[in-house]
Amino acid sequence: MKNQNRPEMITIEDQNFGSHVEHWNLLTENPSDDVPAWLGLALDAPVMPMGLCMQECDMDENTWLIQGPKQSSVLINQVIDVENHRPKKVKTAFPSFPSPYKIRAQIERIITCRTNTQAVLRLNLGNNNIVYAFDNLYSVNHHRYQQQQAYSGELNAWAYVLEAVGDHEQLVVDDPASIKHHRALNDILAANDGVAPPNLQEQIDAWQPQSEQDREPVTVDFSQMVAYLYGETLGQEDEAWFQGQVVGKTQMQFMQHDYTLYDVTLLREDNAEATLVRVATRDPKYANFNVGQYIRGNIWLQVNLQHTA
Repeated sequence: MKNQNRPEMITIEDQNFGSHVEHWNLLTENPSDDVPAWLGLALDAPVMPMGLCMQECDMDENTWLIQGPKQSSVLINQVIDVENHRPKKVKTAFPSFPSPYKIRAQIERIITCRTNTQAVLRLNLGNNNIVYAFDNLYSVNHHRYQQQQAYSGELNAWAYVLEAVGDHEQLVVDDPASIKHHRALNDILAANDGVAPPNLQEQIDAWQPQSEQDREPVTVDFSQMVAYLYGETLGQEDEAWFQGQVVGKTQMQFMQHDYTLYDVTLLREDNAEATLVRVATRDPKYANFNVGQYIRGNIWLQVNLQHTA
């Protein structure tokens, strides 16, 4: 049955959606040999997540999502085309891993491809905090997503590149328009006990400097900044840049390789609980960051939506 109340859909060509080749390269230097072997191991002990489906009859009978190997720290996901209740071919395959960090979100938009095998979700986490993430359970959940419905799930990410943020890193803003915006915003928020008024932009536009000091360049310390920027290419918004604080650090192992897991602040608002994401890396160059340190880098952001909230 067609879902008449689903969120906004954007469908693009499969080749514009991006490839998982670079994602598998994060797990092995020899993906052409290792990945087929891992897919075979997953079939030896298959797990078929139900996502938002309450019972097996709710699931799409034309597509299977298989995760494995069972009890593995890394999940080898494969979306399989099914015909007459028998597997026909693998449509796509990608790695993921569990995360303990939960989100509550509404789906504002689904960006998918012509074959409808995978999708990137535009998620509103509240307070207009927007995150784009690859939907690990899209093949299971896609026919059940509803507008204005809150879902709960978890965020995880694979790191391409990470680096430490230097102490007292600063940026000098000397553009007059940017100086005005920065000083106006600070004055308006200070006058409203830190809460943005409904006509914030109007007040910023109307603000005028009161002294020469109000016109001077602004020095911004961003060494302890939390920031998130999603990808600019349609269908690849899950390829993101972030800066955040490490609040936890653990290890996992997969196929005789050690992975470092960093629990990092992805979003942080005043007087609100931070949004955390677990970031995995196999590269030993990125294994020595410490709890409390600020790091930044490029990540592939994923989400599992498993319950209505």
